[in-house]
Amino acid sequence: MKKCLLKHVIYMTKLFTLAFTLQCLSMSLLLAWNGNAQVKSIEEVPVHLSLTEVKVEEAFKELERITEFNFVYASREVRDSPLVSVTSEGESLYELLLSISSQSDLRFKQVDGNIHVKKSDEEAVVSLVVLAASTVSGRVTDENGEPLPGATVTVLGTTSGTVSDLDGNYSLTVEEGATLVFSYIGYVAQRITVGNQTTIDISLAPDTSALEEVVVVGYGEVKKSDLTGAVGSVNSEDIIRQNPVQAAKALQGQVAGVNVNKINSRPGADYTIDIRGLQSIGFSNEPLVVIDGVMGGRLNTLNPSDIASMDVLKDASSSAIYGARGANGVIIITTKKGVQGKTKVTYEGYAGVKTPAFLPDLMNAQEFYTAYNDVVLAENPNAQVIWTTAQLENVQNGRSVNWVDQVTDPSLQTSHVIALSGGNENTTHYFSAGYLNEKGNVLHTGFERFNLKGSADSKLNEVVKVGFNTYYTYSILNTGSFETLRNAYRARPTGTIYYDDLTNPTETNDKNVDGYAFWMGIKDTQVNNPLTEVAAKNFQDETRVSSFLGNAYVELTPFEGLSFRSSMSASVFNSRRGEFRGSDSKSRLNRLPSAGNDFTFNGSYTWDNILNYKLKTGMHDFNFTAVQSALQERFETSRIRVENLAYNSSFYALNTAAQINGVASDLVERSILSYMGRFNYIFNEKYLFTLTGRYDGSSVLAEGNQWAFFPSAAIAYRIGDEAFIQNMNLFSDLKIRLSYGRVGNDVVAPYSTQAYLNRTAYDFDGNPAFGYAPRNIGNSELRWENSEEFNLGINMGFLENRINAEVELYSKETNDLIQNVAIPTSLGFGAVTSNVGKLLNRGIEVTVNSVNVQTQHFRWNTTINFSSNHNEILELYGGTVQADIANRLFVGHSLRSNYYYEFDGIWQLDEAEEALAYGQVPGSVKVVDQNNDGLISSSEGIDDRVILGNQLPKWMAGFNNMFTYKEWDLSVFVYTRQGVQFRNSLLQGTMGDLTSNRYNRLNLNYWTENNPTNDYYGVWQNNPFREAIQYKDASFWRISNVTLGYTFPATVLNSIKFSNLRLYGQANNLFVFTREKNTWMDPEFNSGTYQDDVPHSIFQFGVSASF
Repeated sequence: MKKCLLKHVIYMTKLFTLAFTLQCLSMSLLLAWNGNAQVKSIEEVPVHLSLTEVKVEEAFKELERITEFNFVYASREVRDSPLVSVTSEGESLYELLLSISSQSDLRFKQVDGNIHVKKSDEEAVVSLVVLAASTVSGRVTDENGEPLPGATVTVLGTTSGTVSDLDGNYSLTVEEGATLVFSYIGYVAQRITVGNQTTIDISLAPDTSALEEVVVVGYGEVKKSDLTGAVGSVNSEDIIRQNPVQAAKALQGQVAGVNVNKINSRPGADYTIDIRGLQSIGFSNEPLVVIDGVMGGRLNTLNPSDIASMDVLKDASSSAIYGARGANGVIIITTKKGVQGKTKVTYEGYAGVKTPAFLPDLMNAQEFYTAYNDVVLAENPNAQVIWTTAQLENVQNGRSVNWVDQVTDPSLQTSHVIALSGGNENTTHYFSAGYLNEKGNVLHTGFERFNLKGSADSKLNEVVKVGFNTYYTYSILNTGSFETLRNAYRARPTGTIYYDDLTNPTETNDKNVDGYAFWMGIKDTQVNNPLTEVAAKNFQDETRVSSFLGNAYVELTPFEGLSFRSSMSASVFNSRRGEFRGSDSKSRLNRLPSAGNDFTFNGSYTWDNILNYKLKTGMHDFNFTAVQSALQERFETSRIRVENLAYNSSFYALNTAAQINGVASDLVERSILSYMGRFNYIFNEKYLFTLTGRYDGSSVLAEGNQWAFFPSAAIAYRIGDEAFIQNMNLFSDLKIRLSYGRVGNDVVAPYSTQAYLNRTAYDFDGNPAFGYAPRNIGNSELRWENSEEFNLGINMGFLENRINAEVELYSKETNDLIQNVAIPTSLGFGAVTSNVGKLLNRGIEVTVNSVNVQTQHFRWNTTINFSSNHNEILELYGGTVQADIANRLFVGHSLRSNYYYEFDGIWQLDEAEEALAYGQVPGSVKVVDQNNDGLISSSEGIDDRVILGNQLPKWMAGFNNMFTYKEWDLSVFVYTRQGVQFRNSLLQGTMGDLTSNRYNRLNLNYWTENNPTNDYYGVWQNNPFREAIQYKDASFWRISNVTLGYTFPATVLNSIKFSNLRLYGQANNLFVFTREKNTWMDPEFNSGTYQDDVPHSIFQFGVSASF
């Protein structure tokens, strides 16, 4: 069996290829619950109970309630059992079970504190496992009595143990009173306290925990086994394993179909998220974020350590319950809450170093000296190349300055979170405080975040339950000048850092700024010394944000099955961004300082009323949810910009400025009123049905188009429960799902249906006058974007669920796309917001989880997710046009298509005559003449430009491998994105025209007469088609996370009064592999010269402890 399993695992690994990733985290050391030292026999337990004509499951639940025993059984074992009646006035549990057995086809077996139930053709049977001692041996079998070879038998709290042989037999010497743990993949682990016997036979029950996992689906939750839609989940263990600064990073590569991209490399950088492709042309494609029931939350305000789970609603049938808000998918965040038990204190913390990584190879002084001479002399062989004295001295003396190194340094990153949780049977609580400090690699930049969380739930009586959840965040972001890195990439390596090192500063009119040579001995007004630009006294860009998220609820349960919950929620966001530019910054160039402030307030308030009724009778399971929801949003902004401050006052004393450049303020309000319902029905635990409908009214749309109804339906069939499937002995689980849903999107800016008025100046009889004029054209017919989606899903389990697979096929069409459409300027305006087209997203998602190897001390798990999405514009402007070149929109192609001339190499010396016919010379970029008319043109009808590629990935995948060996754990996570093409920002910034060639550049293999390469054009070329070479394949593989940890065993923890203690070392962003060498810093977000920070790797050590 082991060999068979190994072959299957090897086959699976080859099938999905994409990297054997040695890794593994958290050995999740089965920390034991404190059971009783001895368990009574069922013959010794008296029972007082009277039941008449009830299902056996109800009898089991009552017995679990009044005794200390748990009943273990598969639903299909008891589904068809007849109703039973029992009466016991103090008789033993043994006698009561004997009575149930005589009335049904069931038999019972006590194993420690569990009572196993299964069908039997024999007479009533109730068996006991006698608790014994010393050296024990026995047999481990499954629920059918078949042996389980390779089952692990260990002594709790120690490293001693054994593995059962091919017949399920084992033998182990133990001390009296020891607790044996029996475990096997796909089965529930069992514990037995050894008394005085020498033989213990045990039957393990199938582990249905994965199937019973609960996921949040919007205004409720459902068992994973009962899902009819497409939902992906990430749990707290997966999140903590990565230790992301931002919660969105925890989703990257973890959920199939979810595309998560970092915006830049600066500290605290945010991420963009799209689910199953882009859904809208000109507006946001961000999914709705719901945090503890509060809609419109911001992921970047959360401390990832506070998150219990992240559930992603991917298909329309799942997200339709959110109507207009769920058009782009929904991410539901559930934060941690208290559980019943004594107060528990938990600490999560780490500290590490963030080092610059994957930086491009720029020319040194000597290489730049040669390249720049090539530039000048290629234009005019008799020209004199002008170098300042300081530059020549540096070149001749072998000196060179790496300006990027000068403004960057390794930096500290640290995080600390402490939490207290606990409660009793009536009230539970959870409180936490967190602090994060992420220093930037660019000097004087960084991000700090403070988090406070509190929640409590209290059951006042059998009917009323109340609770609250609050979350507060305060953050400070310092980014510095965006010109710092731009200057560092462009500044000549032949320059001089310090003023005192210049032999003749008057030659370049240089000046001393805090000891630095402002013009670096070069004098180029476009590039000053990066070290003066990065100084805090010359440039400040600081954003302070405070946000509050909270809700309070009251829940009534008048009788079993019926509940009513009313909750009030608020999400409040305040920010202040201050910017200061000193006299020695590039943008002021010896003028007096300038400064400005931006203030933003965003308040979102929701009132939800939820009625839920559940009923289970016979083979029928009903669940009905009705919701009424009202949302009000308020968005305020104000802005001021001043110049000529009297002194370096930062951005506070703006009243000292001699000139006010601009003052602006704005207020926007919007509201949505919603009514919705969801009906779930399960028949015979095999056939599942879900119907959802939501009726939304939006204030931002035109009158007559404000209300819309969004329905969805889904069905699922647990075909794996059918006998003909079970007899195949192939699937341990098999479920088929089919769903349809329609959702809307009111993504337009509020008041788009109305015309704005702007204050304007005009001449009145030679005198200045002011009045008001329309700023735009309102569209009184603006209506919802709406999307229809079909989803087919299959859930499969193999080898007793040792391998689980999930496949999703979907097709989503979005109609009435909203876009700002260009109109004739003769109308007095440039554009109007309209419904203009159709868009298609279709694709496939595959998720596989497997336990590849498990022995007594070693375990290897693998999780793979793969997704591919095809994005295509179906129609534009009612079918009247095939291409909107100005907006880069093309029917039949992706929303993010690249449109330009096709690169065809470099014109060579032997092609000089042909190049001349196209107005080119050897060394310049050659592009394809698509229509062979002898012209390279962008004119309509003879346009040689074509679709070069796509900025959206063709496919993405994530690979998690986790290994545990005794107390050690290792995990490695690899992420890939393939089929992406960007216009490389780094090439744009360093491979410019003739004028720009005075700046430093990438150390590339460029063309010269003596080096006739086809890689890059000649550095002197002022080539009109040089952009063609800048479109590059941005596909990459990234070793995103490697973690090695050690969890202290129970014997050590008991002596130091800890319930858990784990130490670990971690490396993030270790390697990035791309096809293009030395042209990307980070292909994930197309980093260029205008960046706030550099790409980096992180190496850190952490501790996780609780007591």
